[in-house]
Amino acid sequence: MDILTEILTALKNRERVALATIVASSGSTPLPAGASMLVKRSGTTTLGTVGGGLLEAGVAEEALKCIAGNHGSMIKEFTLNESDSGEGMICGGSVEVLIETLGEEHLALFSQLIETRDKGNDCTLLRVIDSTPRVVQRAVLAEVGKEAVQRPPLDDLLRAYGIAADVVAQRLRRIQSEISIVRVRGLTGELIFQAIPREESLVICGGGHIGRSLSKIATLAGFTVTVVDDREEYARASRFPEAARVLVRDWNKTFSEITIQESTSIVIVTRGHEFDKEALRQAVATPARYIGMIGSANKVAATYDALQKEGIPISILKRLHAPIGLDIGAVTAEEIAVSIVAELIRVRRAQQAASAPLSTRMETWFDHHETGSSPSIESRGEMPPVAHLPRTE
Repeated sequence: MDILTEILTALKNRERVALATIVASSGSTPLPAGASMLVKRSGTTTLGTVGGGLLEAGVAEEALKCIAGNHGSMIKEFTLNESDSGEGMICGGSVEVLIETLGEEHLALFSQLIETRDKGNDCTLLRVIDSTPRVVQRAVLAEVGKEAVQRPPLDDLLRAYGIAADVVAQRLRRIQSEISIVRVRGLTGELIFQAIPREESLVICGGGHIGRSLSKIATLAGFTVTVVDDREEYARASRFPEAARVLVRDWNKTFSEITIQESTSIVIVTRGHEFDKEALRQAVATPARYIGMIGSANKVAATYDALQKEGIPISILKRLHAPIGLDIGAVTAEEIAVSIVAELIRVRRAQQAASAPLSTRMETWFDHHETGSSPSIESRGEMPPVAHLPRTE
């Protein structure tokens, strides 16, 4: 269960909870803006994390105070000092955390948020912050970019806070691909926009050993999985307990009763070349964002030749991911599944640059160390602080 669903369940049960969300970070921190965790009255952190260690303990303590005192919300800064290394917090940066007490009065808002997301639509959660600073208004923006800033409630808010609409529209489009948070400061407060990504559905064609590993790993990565196979013994719910659905279908009816949206990913890992080709033939006719097929380069080339002769243009074939996955030297079913999920995440995050080990970011640090100079945080290769929009006068 994800945090939003857990919040909705608690609100339906008339339970008050606290949602803690990192809304800004500077320097080196465990997690970026957007990381969140849910705290209940009992003091338990039911889902999520804001970084662990002393930071998380401090945030949970403040969250419990908010629940006990029935405070609406607050923004609190936490500094991660190197002296905290006994708890594993040696980052040295700082974060600002928005802590919100949520109750039954927020049920309609979170119902709308989840309904929009689960229909396969991106949306944005808007918090309006006054000078206190406390949340004084929340809204779900079902549109992004120019469309959002031209309609209520955002158009009125931007005018009231003296914020330029074109700047906000540009940032709204960007945060959806980054799944991030943007703070826009106005004359008497600020607006906080948090991207809420649409449901990420994954259809796995093939219930064999790779499909089984892929279902587990993809579910952990946040995908809602449907598994399809033409064999009843392989298409059993007990074989895929983490999957949302497991279907028995002939390969010439692979996607019958499955809604394929632009946010859907399709992975083809059946037991045979002909079955793969049949599933791929149907997949290319869908609007799926990602379509991948397992196989050697020779097998993929033969499949493409056959599909091209059937009239499928090269322009469509070029957008496919085959052979599937990132090249990490995978051999076992589990390793292959990891390489596939890594590529799915890469597409989900709209990454364009070539993938490379994160450790290469430290090459500048080693260069400086060997020459005796002292690099800055940025030159060490760490992620730069979250950039916020300047105050709009």
